[in-house]
Amino acid sequence: MRLLPTALLVLLLVLAGTTGLLLSGDGDEEVPAAFLESQQEIALGVARSIGATANQGSSELRNASTGATGEPDRLLDDLARNRKWRGAAVLAEPGRSLLAARGEQVPIQVIPTVVDDAAVTSAVTAGGEPVLLITTRLPDGRLLTATTALRLPEPAADDVLRQSYLLTTLSGQVVAATGPLARDRAPDVERFLAEAARAAVAGPGVLLGTPDDRVQRTYAHVRVVPSGSPDGLELAVVAVAAGPLHSGAAGTSGIVPAAVLALLAVVGFVVVRRVVTGPVLAARADLLSLASGDLDTTVRPTGTAEVARVVAAARLCLDRLTGGSGDVEPVTGRRVTARATCCVLALSVFAWSAGVLVAFRPAEVDIPAGVVAGVRAQTARATDALRRSMNDGLADLSAVAAGTGSPDALRSALERMVVDQTRYRSLYVVDRSGRAGEPVGRPPLRIGEPPAAVAGLRQQNQEGRVPVIFAEVPVAGGSTVVGEFDLEHLGSLLGHVPGHARLVDGDFRTISATDGFIAFEQVTDPALRDGATRAQRGDPVGDVQPGEDGPGIVSAAAVVGGEVGRLGWTVVSEKPGAELALPVNDVRRYAQLVALIVALVALFGYGWLLFSVLGPLRRVSRAADALVRGDLKSVIYPQRHDEVGTIASCLEICRQAVTQGPDRLGEVRRPRGAATDPTQFLKPVDKPAAHAPRSRPPVRRTAARASRARVGKGSA
Repeated sequence: MRLLPTALLVLLLVLAGTTGLLLSGDGDEEVPAAFLESQQEIALGVARSIGATANQGSSELRNASTGATGEPDRLLDDLARNRKWRGAAVLAEPGRSLLAARGEQVPIQVIPTVVDDAAVTSAVTAGGEPVLLITTRLPDGRLLTATTALRLPEPAADDVLRQSYLLTTLSGQVVAATGPLARDRAPDVERFLAEAARAAVAGPGVLLGTPDDRVQRTYAHVRVVPSGSPDGLELAVVAVAAGPLHSGAAGTSGIVPAAVLALLAVVGFVVVRRVVTGPVLAARADLLSLASGDLDTTVRPTGTAEVARVVAAARLCLDRLTGGSGDVEPVTGRRVTARATCCVLALSVFAWSAGVLVAFRPAEVDIPAGVVAGVRAQTARATDALRRSMNDGLADLSAVAAGTGSPDALRSALERMVVDQTRYRSLYVVDRSGRAGEPVGRPPLRIGEPPAAVAGLRQQNQEGRVPVIFAEVPVAGGSTVVGEFDLEHLGSLLGHVPGHARLVDGDFRTISATDGFIAFEQVTDPALRDGATRAQRGDPVGDVQPGEDGPGIVSAAAVVGGEVGRLGWTVVSEKPGAELALPVNDVRRYAQLVALIVALVALFGYGWLLFSVLGPLRRVSRAADALVRGDLKSVIYPQRHDEVGTIASCLEICRQAVTQGPDRLGEVRRPRGAATDPTQFLKPVDKPAAHAPRSRPPVRRTAARASRARVGKGSA
């Protein structure tokens, strides 16, 4: 009880200082964290796109090498006919001597020392063009290696964002670029690019350039790490954009709420010391002196109601022990109670927390145009990743169907695909009637209907519990290979879209979503429907739209290109302005955090004082009232081993001294047991007569002791 007011004072003063620091906007302009997050995600998306190129190449090369034995000319000719591969070669093991080659020269020197299944490395040609070198092992132990070009996506033209993508080596050399910086780069840009490339080794991040005319360039960097290369390639993606300088927290001040909280802390400390702890400690000291036998003790009066009732009982006992009449009036009338005081102090702190929440609740969030452009570009990149994953799934299935001749080889290839790639939930072969064979993976969802005559991506149902999306590729003999796509994989791709994203078809039915959804549920929000309609007609869409909880960003991008474009899908997303990492939202979150912590400190601090100290004190005061009214038989039991428990024990000693005589003072021990235990009277035990001799049992020597005695005596 002594330390609790001080602890509350220190905690609330520390929180007041924290409030002043967190809730005071400095007014300086800076690039919002929401823009930096979107640029980081865009750079990760471009790096994932390059990694997907490497993974797709590895898959195609493994499928092409399945069953390849003997002379490598046919295998290399098939690869050369695919324009994707710029050069291919077969190497002997050991020694890695060149056996055959097609196309451009393959940089054999960069092939890793150890190649188990497939390995991916990067190289820069003599002309400065980056290429991926993919190597796999043939069934007879030889190595098949091929090169494919690395191409960066072209960013959408945006005068606000001015987005550029650059592919650099880890030393900072730019090997590929798209966007405005592909044509013109200032010297300071080259310096920041080199720093970003070197920083990519440690991990993803964003570097800030030099501010210029309310714009500051951002350099989001990430290393390219395809799944076939655990250590990563010697390449880094740097996404450069014009970051808007924004100060949405200007004008906010945390000095006033901090000062009010500090005042409440000091006032609460003083009031608790004067109303609660001070009177309790004074009464404890007086009662200790009286219970010890000092009848010259002066019991000091107090204004706190609960302690005043205890003091009245102590005065009654002192008066009777000194030969007085013991006429002490019970404490009546309205007095300041310790419980009411603690409740008022706690409610004042709760009111402060509520006031902070109200004061720092913005009516409307000002979303900068640069942040809107960044969210739009991020949605476009995530949608492109979805498009690529679906088309690559069809390409993988086509490569397997074309490269395997026997059913056993086809099944082995399908089993490897399920293990290597997460996009499929089930792979199987169907006959002309659509009847499926033994699946690889989970049981099929596709209903047995005749397959199409040509390869493609299909969506079988427009209603039901789960959308059934699959790729089918005819194979020799009239059968068809079917690969069903996993909806969880689609949901993970949508997770890269900012906000609450949905994948909808041409009739605005939900195919997948990042949150919980009902399959084929209609999107009824007018802003989302309008954004999806405009995105289907052209470029990605990103606008600020009003909402129930304030303005937000509605973005949309159509899934176009390749076979998946025939499905008519569109990705739509809604990002509330309150969820953006803007300065005004940061201040609001800090205000909520501080208000919650302060309320919890008040709840536990004053609550502990109220229930652990004042509750027992009120029970002692009720016993004191009974004592003043003449009840000298009821035992006063302490409930806690603290100051209030000491007061109860001393008051009980005084009560016993009044009923049994002053000799009981200073000698009576604290009563044991509970107040509800019945009192038991024990009969005295008769003492034995003083003259009766006490019998002693005979001493017996054990055999061991006797033996030791004999040995000692004989040796003497």
